[in-house]
Amino acid sequence: MKKKLFLAFLCVVLISAAVLCDAQNNIRSVPAAPAYNNKVESTIPKVTTPSAKTFIKNDVKLKQGETKFLELTEKEESILTGFASSDTDIAEVDSGGRVDAISTGTAKITANFSDKSKAEYKIIVTEADKKDIDRFSTCITANDNILYKNKKSGSNKLYEIKVNRRQNCVTVYTYDKNGKYTVPVRAMVCSTGANNSTITGTYGIYFKNEWHALYQGVYGHYVSGISGDYLFHSVPYYTANSDDIEIEEFNKLGRQASLGCVRLAASDTKWIYDNCPNNTQVTIYDDDDPGPLGKPETIKISDKNCGWDPTDNSSDNPYYSKTPVISGANDCIIKKGDQFYPLGGVSAVDTCSNDITNRITVTGNVVPSRTGRYKVTYSVTDVLNRTDSVDITVTVQ
Repeated sequence: MKKKLFLAFLCVVLISAAVLCDAQNNIRSVPAAPAYNNKVESTIPKVTTPSAKTFIKNDVKLKQGETKFLELTEKEESILTGFASSDTDIAEVDSGGRVDAISTGTAKITANFSDKSKAEYKIIVTEADKKDIDRFSTCITANDNILYKNKKSGSNKLYEIKVNRRQNCVTVYTYDKNGKYTVPVRAMVCSTGANNSTITGTYGIYFKNEWHALYQGVYGHYVSGISGDYLFHSVPYYTANSDDIEIEEFNKLGRQASLGCVRLAASDTKWIYDNCPNNTQVTIYDDDDPGPLGKPETIKISDKNCGWDPTDNSSDNPYYSKTPVISGANDCIIKKGDQFYPLGGVSAVDTCSNDITNRITVTGNVVPSRTGRYKVTYSVTDVLNRTDSVDITVTVQ
């Protein structure tokens, strides 16, 4: 009996060992799990944000001191948020798209829009042209290039002078490529003789005198003889002194007023005195057309206590350094939607204190419907080519 129980127990042990061994063999046969890969491809689709559009506008070329307004489409205007300059030492820009050329170089102006797009302008600033401006005459000049060429040729007869008696205008001509005096270079306003008392015809300058006694005990300055007692000269002076002019006679320039001579402002008669030697041809005629350059304007003396011709270039002249003056142009603040009246309360006078408010020009682009800071420039030039300029800032809140 005990032997049977022992055999049964032995069988159970052998069977269990076999099962355990088979299980272990099965475990070892299971392949190892793959190593973890941290570069797992995402199954979430990628989302890309489109970049904001940039519109490249045409280059803007300016000379130092010039101003230009940037052009935008109607849609761009409606969504504009502002302008910016990459270099304000070269080009400045205000809220209205006004670009001022400050110094030579290149800058980028960017217009930004509410839809995140933008427009870019390349601003190219070059040196300003150098101009010789006569600040002591109301004359009109032209054809400087031809005159310069003729001067270089060494000719001692550069000019011919024509006096339109009816229009009280003197036009000076230089010669063309064929040697004919057809090229107008200077026009000057004058006063010929009252009641057509100035002679007509063709003559030649025959003498010169810086001061010369005239009829009625007065004196002419910078005198060039035309024929006999008919002369080019200044408006009469009571004495041979530059501060003793007949003011009422000066203010008649532009209409017949003399006893027969051709009167001009001091700067213009001096120009003839200095540039037109003896034998320069002078033709006096009548015509409704003042001449190819037109008739210059005049300036009036308003100060009855100052006996100087305002065109006299003497440094002793009280008018020597005077310029026009703009008044009433000041920085201002307006509310969004309000109106801006650029000329409200603004006025100007010329070198001789005459009102020239109607000659004021206003440069600016104030947009009352859009908040920002806007630059506005007031400028005025009188008939002596003298200027005044005032910049203001208009702030729209």
